[in-house]
This record gives sequence, structure tokens and C-alpha cells, in this order.
Amino acid sequence: AVYKFEDVTGQFKPAEGYQNLSRAVSQGGASILVKALHDAGNGSWFTVIERSNLSNLLQERKIITEMRQRYLGESKPDIKFLPPMRFAGILLEGGIVGYDSNTLTGGAGARLLGIGAAAEYRQDTISVNLRAVSVKTGEIMASTVVHKTLISAGLTGSSFSYIDLDKLLEVEAGVSTNEPGFVALTKAIEKAVHALILEGAEMKLWAFKDENTARPIINAHRAESG
Repeated sequence: AVYKFEDVTGQFKPAEGYQNLSRAVSQGGASILVKALHDAGNGSWFTVIERSNLSNLLQERKIITEMRQRYLGESKPDIKFLPPMRFAGILLEGGIVGYDSNTLTGGAGARLLGIGAAAEYRQDTISVNLRAVSVKTGEIMASTVVHKTLISAGLTGSSFSYIDLDKLLEVEAGVSTNEPGFVALTKAIEKAVHALILEGAEMKLWAFKDENTARPIINAHRAESG
């Protein structure tokens, strides 16, 4: 079950010279996490149940029960028609715990005979925490923190020349590219799910069917995480 996956950074989009009230990262982390869980193992590793809009689900089930009581005279719900809801054995919790702007900046430029070009880049970092909690005991079974970088780059070119003794013509052009924050957040959450699966396997919380195939992947994850 995934109840929520919040942005706890409180960060707004970085802006120069003015205040930007847009959030730095998407607020739809729970939806992205549910999609990542469904994609794991081609949909066969996790059974995810609805919890983010549980009130809507309960309301619909209540309507079904009342209508069948009123028009079919049922004194109690027919378990074949409206079976009990499934409960979760594991809660997946966490959130976006960090957004650091300008963790790396740089650039270079050159000009010769009035013609020049310059390139600049900037790197931001998103940090995501994901943990698995046992519903029966409340124990945190496994927890992981992953990081994903966002790259922004810009390229400008300029040229100037004298068209008369007292007249100067200068031309400038530029283009910039920014990695979409939503794509970076999606990759970070998918990476967190991947890391949680491998850490749980290493802690013997669950196991792969083919241990020989999984072992090199687990060892590579262990080496990457130090």
C-alpha cells in the first residue's frame, strides 16, 4: 500500500531576479511510485492496493451495499458480489527529501576577430527516500536513499563588426536545454524501488527464484552503494 509520497523539501523552482512560486519538483510522487511498483517484474512482483483515494473507494462500496439492500432486500452484503477488500502486508513510505540547486556549475567561452561562443551548464540534485514498513509489527524492514541529477546547459554565440567608422553591428543568439524535473523524479523513484528490492533480497526479506542470476546484480548494487 502507498498512502502518500510527499515533497518535504519545500523548495521552489530556482529563478534569477524574481520570485518563483512553482514547486521545484512534481507533487505527484505517490502516483509515480505506484506506476514503478506495477512495472517491476512486468507487473508480477507487487500487488498494489488503492489507498491514496480510499474515501472514494469506500463511498462507492457503501452505495453498492445500500442499493442492493434497498432493491434486492439483502440483509447483508453478498460476499460473492462484493468480496472483502484486500489489506496490505507492507507499507511503502518515504518522500522527496532533498532538492539542491547549483551543486555544480561551469562554462567556457572564446572570441576571435569579433566572433565568439560560450557554453554554460548547471547541475541540480534530487534525493528520494523509500522504506518498507511491516504492517503487523510496524518495523522498518528496509530503507534506501537515492540521488538523481538534473542537468541544464546553455550555448550562446555572438559576432560583431564595424559597418562604418562610427557604427558597430553586433549579433547574438543562444539556446538552452533543461532536463525535465518530472522525468528526473520518475527515474529517482524507479531507482529507489530497484534499490529497495535488492537491499531486501540481501537482507533475506524476500528472495529471487534464480539466486545465481540475481547474485551479480546484488553484488553490483552493494559495490555501488559502498
